[in-house]
Amino acid sequence: MKIFATKRAAEPVRLAFQLSPVATGCAIFVAAMAGNVNAQTSGTGTSTTPTIEGPVTTVTVTGIRRAIEDAIAVKRESTGIVEAISAEDIGKLPDVSIAESLARLPGLSAQRVNGQAQSISIRGTSGDLSTALLNGREQVTTSSDRTVEYDQYPSELINAVTVYKTSDAGVIGQGLSGTVDLQTIKPLSLRERTISVNVRGEKNSKGSISAGSPDTGSRVSASYIDQFANRTIGVAIGYARQDKPNVGEQFETWDWVDSGGNPNVKVPKGIKALAITGDQVRDGLMGVLEFRPNRNFSSTFDVYHSRFDQEEIRRGMEIPLKDDGDVTFTNRRTVNGVMVEGIANNVNPVVRNNRMTREDKLTAFGWNNRFTSGDWVGIVDVSRSKADHREELVEINAGRAARQTLDFSYAGGQIPTLGLTGVYDDPSQIRIGGQFGEGYVNAPHMTDEMTSARASIERKFDSNLFSSLELGFNVSKREKEKQHLETGFSKIGEGSFAANVVNGSQDLFGLPNTLSWDIPGVLGQNFGPYTPAILVPWGATKNWTIEEKVKTGYAKLNIDTELMAMPLRGNIGIQVVKTDQSSTANTLRAWPFADLVPLTDGKKYTDYLPSMNLAWSLPEQQFIRFGAGKTLARAKLNQLNAALEVGLTAQSTGTPWGSGGNAQLDPWRAKQVDLSYEKYFGNKGYVSVAGFYKDLTSYIYTVTTPRDFSEYRLVGATTNIGTMTQPRNGEGGSIEGLELAASAPLDMIHPMLNGFGVTANASFTNSEITILDQRFAGMNIPLPGLSKRVFNVTAYYENEGFSARVSQRYRSDFVGEIGGIGGATELTYVKADKVVDLQLGYDFKSVKGLSVLFQVNNLTDTAFRSYAGTEDRPRGYSKYGRQMLFGLNYKL
Repeated sequence: MKIFATKRAAEPVRLAFQLSPVATGCAIFVAAMAGNVNAQTSGTGTSTTPTIEGPVTTVTVTGIRRAIEDAIAVKRESTGIVEAISAEDIGKLPDVSIAESLARLPGLSAQRVNGQAQSISIRGTSGDLSTALLNGREQVTTSSDRTVEYDQYPSELINAVTVYKTSDAGVIGQGLSGTVDLQTIKPLSLRERTISVNVRGEKNSKGSISAGSPDTGSRVSASYIDQFANRTIGVAIGYARQDKPNVGEQFETWDWVDSGGNPNVKVPKGIKALAITGDQVRDGLMGVLEFRPNRNFSSTFDVYHSRFDQEEIRRGMEIPLKDDGDVTFTNRRTVNGVMVEGIANNVNPVVRNNRMTREDKLTAFGWNNRFTSGDWVGIVDVSRSKADHREELVEINAGRAARQTLDFSYAGGQIPTLGLTGVYDDPSQIRIGGQFGEGYVNAPHMTDEMTSARASIERKFDSNLFSSLELGFNVSKREKEKQHLETGFSKIGEGSFAANVVNGSQDLFGLPNTLSWDIPGVLGQNFGPYTPAILVPWGATKNWTIEEKVKTGYAKLNIDTELMAMPLRGNIGIQVVKTDQSSTANTLRAWPFADLVPLTDGKKYTDYLPSMNLAWSLPEQQFIRFGAGKTLARAKLNQLNAALEVGLTAQSTGTPWGSGGNAQLDPWRAKQVDLSYEKYFGNKGYVSVAGFYKDLTSYIYTVTTPRDFSEYRLVGATTNIGTMTQPRNGEGGSIEGLELAASAPLDMIHPMLNGFGVTANASFTNSEITILDQRFAGMNIPLPGLSKRVFNVTAYYENEGFSARVSQRYRSDFVGEIGGIGGATELTYVKADKVVDLQLGYDFKSVKGLSVLFQVNNLTDTAFRSYAGTEDRPRGYSKYGRQMLFGLNYKL
């Protein structure tokens, strides 16, 4: 099992995609107008605002245009290559979470979970290769690994975001692909007291698709920002609550495997159809206390807390096919070795009513102190963050006594045409039980805690080359623990349903209606207490603790000079990162041994990460930026767990086998080079072209290798040499890409277009890497998270109080990680995803500060689709409806 770095022919760019001409045309058109714009603004050759002679009229820009201009200013003033987001106003970022806003930036894309953006890919890499900071501090996660679930952060509480695409010695906790720094507001940055309240009602277009399912919700936020004691003390408090209906329909074909017949063709292991109902409630709270008694000292204490509660009821049917040894196939029709039509005989469908509950708590606080004395600047910063994640999945299965016949045809697309005999919604014919057992509970609990402290000192000086020297040190300790309860449980009695627990029937995807029941009622009447008093052995290897101690020292020289009589800014530096990782878990010897052996394993290693950023200011507000450096991303925390399971191929005899984690993994490591050209039109707009290249010197993948099992004393083994499947390190390969971006208010072109504007970007990413990963049936797969093409476009209008905005984001096919209960993930191919959002608003002139807003998220009700290796092997199809919101905003 290895990585192959052989060069493949580049795929042609399909210009037929409807957004790419818009994005490309916008960039070309705005660039062509540069001469016209430059005649109206004086180019200074620096990054500051041009000086305009004559009378000056102050124009206050608000709303969409202000957010765009603030973000452009951050990008322009940066020494590295960054992307930025700025709120239109206090609490007025329009998206459900900050994830949607991030997904529109050049080079970034999102993977949807339950219909909304959650994890973010930066430059064609998976979410675990980037890092999230909150006010400059690395954050813990509610997932089982390092991937940040950005839907934990309400957009109303985030004032700005900076995405670092190049490495910087002064940024602690940076990722291999990029670093996302979420920023809350600083109250002393405003000139006056500000109070903001937003109230919106929500409705899902799918309506009530199941008994008792909600289809309406609400979204409320409020913030208060004030300054006291002659503007030496500032206070900011924000609260945001979202009560969202969780509605969806899902069809899935799980796996395609060899039929074993003659001819040998691919057939599905099974299919399932589920209706998803429930709700999601997220509460977020932000607080900032800022103290600045004079110019030489400032102290800021900030706290962030969010709580996410979700209940999800899944009702429907699962039908094992190849997974059921009694099922046979007749009337087959195959295309390219895949059975697209046939009759499955002797199927035993399972009617399922499951309940999944989830509770996440995320708390972070930090205290930053800044001291200035002449040319010296000192900073002391301490922080702590904690995440607590609890899940509980309860499954109740039922079915008929007699087996049935299933006709299926995939000839029409991803969802097959189905014909199934039998009645499945009559409680007199359905009994608890079936192929998946009677009852099952899966209840993981994870905690993630991090404490860090940082100190730095900067000496400013006059020089023809360097403006200052910065030295710093950061120490952090992270502990992640997982406790996992997993077991089956048995019914009481013969398993019939009482009349008072039956809710009716569920209709889905052409299958016969299935019985719907009240899950708490069935648990009480048919099962009784289901939580066992002890942990069963088959969940024991899912329990682990990981401790990670990281010490980072850095030195950075800031550059402020000239090159060919034009300003050159930037920095050059190095980080020295020492990591001490360890894991405590168990080795489970499988049946018939069924015993646990505690173990602790780990590793220490040191990395030296040099970095350079240069920003060369050319005439007419043009910039050339260059970045180079080394970066790393540590292994997923669940990959670092030391838990192992070992056994014999025939339980009591045969060849040894084993699987588990690996606490001795090295991180992902890469060398990278970035180059960009940017042209700005004051604060109003810009065009940019950027290219990057990453040389991966170390990566992580799951592989099966020979192993000596003599230390495990497996009585009955015919040999001590077996195979072990676990994450390992590999090396070699590269990622490269091109990013185009443009943003322009169209009144730059003609006054008649006043109020209209466009922002657009396109990213083209390629990798020579393919991974032969055991989790994907031995197939060569591209890097998870890599979409070869990503397009985003937003068109807006804002004038005389009216505002309108439509945004579309698109990413081509990629390998994604579909999350399951307890942090379990499965690699799968995700089909190209296109999401359109709409926003309309009006600011009332008669009532200052009052505005009305109407939003539709996922306007086209785009399905989330996946497939197993090739598109003729459908996997998943999920639709979650349009989310429509209407409400009021008021700012005092």
